[in-house]
Amino acid sequence: MTGLSARTLSRIRLAMAAAMVWGGALCGSASAVSAQQLNATAGQATGVDLVATARAVSMRDIYARSLYLHVRANPTKLDDPTFYANFVIFLLNESPDFKCDKAFANEFEKRDFFTQAFAIKPQIAAAVNGVTIPQRFDIAFSIQTGNYDFTTATLPFADVATVGARNELSTRVSESNQTQYCARNILRGTEVSSQEFPWSFDVVTEGEEQHTYGGNGKFFPFGGSMNLSDSDARILFERFGRKLYAIVSYSVLAANDGHALLQIIPTDGQMFGLAADAVVRVKTHAHPTMSQVNYLDFSNPLHLAIPAIGLTADTRFEQDGFRAVGKGTSRTRGTGITAGQVLPVSGSAAVGNSSFVVRLATGPAYAPKYLTLFGDVDFEKVTGTSVPVSGVVEVIDPSDADRQALNHRNFTAFTGSFSPGGETRPEPAAPSSKLDQSSIIPTTDPAEAETAN
Repeated sequence: MTGLSARTLSRIRLAMAAAMVWGGALCGSASAVSAQQLNATAGQATGVDLVATARAVSMRDIYARSLYLHVRANPTKLDDPTFYANFVIFLLNESPDFKCDKAFANEFEKRDFFTQAFAIKPQIAAAVNGVTIPQRFDIAFSIQTGNYDFTTATLPFADVATVGARNELSTRVSESNQTQYCARNILRGTEVSSQEFPWSFDVVTEGEEQHTYGGNGKFFPFGGSMNLSDSDARILFERFGRKLYAIVSYSVLAANDGHALLQIIPTDGQMFGLAADAVVRVKTHAHPTMSQVNYLDFSNPLHLAIPAIGLTADTRFEQDGFRAVGKGTSRTRGTGITAGQVLPVSGSAAVGNSSFVVRLATGPAYAPKYLTLFGDVDFEKVTGTSVPVSGVVEVIDPSDADRQALNHRNFTAFTGSFSPGGETRPEPAAPSSKLDQSSIIPTTDPAEAETAN
């Protein structure tokens, strides 16, 4: 925060004292603490640049996106001292390495901090209004199917779960308990309440109905089952087992009714089977009026790193709409005595607006390793030469089939990047059959493609 003149600071302090009534925070005796002691230590809050932090809050996080949309739609909210004080505490907790228990050295420092925080409210408001907020986001789902019903030709979904997503939908979108506890702790002893702030938003459907938690709610547009011929069901079981996947793109329609409500609508989606060499479309969802088919360009060289298993991979994919297949090489970590192995890798990917699911196969023929990656683009860090990606990877052991059937999950983190370029691809024409099994064959060897470029 910038420095203020003595006259301005004095006037703001008087206004602050009247508005926020920091009586409980000032119950100590000033004569008991010398000026030297006050200046000897400083809490972490005093070192936070609130304006810069407000600009840097990640809009990949669904709660932060909801809160900023709420403020934009209700600009007078920041004029409410209680709301603003809690918003400042939210910003403090968005600052890297900030620890709430070390926020302030004493109550005088706390009072001066909030006094100056109120002085820069116009700059905070400008920062909130200037941040780019995507109204559209993707969620990847893992679907475990149940037993096929031959009498009704129905395939039920035994379990539908979001995987690796920063945007998990349930009945509420909430800020972390740690931040809420911090607000209660900082405001304790004052007449400012931490309860009168939207620490959570109730999620409602397009028809403004309350969201029902779980895969059968209206936020998973494929419902809780699907009708499928027994021949198509047989293909799915033989090719992909009991696992299906989906990527759904959602749009935020409203967070602006003055209450803590968030209206979210599924606009586009694909349900698919995924193998190391193919992607099969099982079902498509398109909103009748809000559909905006748009896919990541997944056709550029992609580098992946999975530190927990000592694996890196370089691949290149051919893409057609939401589907892509590719190949490349992987390298395992050496032992210090032996060098790491360089092995071939093949894979397929299903791609959304900002998320993707990739199935990779690598390793020697006698001990193949299968990996399923759930990731998304870190669009806030995209540069002219790199598009960072990150997410979680599920390591699948083929010999562990029974545990996999019980939905056993063995997740670890991955990072990576690919080079930007090309244009987003429109959705191909709808398939004539229930299952779209048309193949995508890589037309170029990755090494030849690199040479050609």
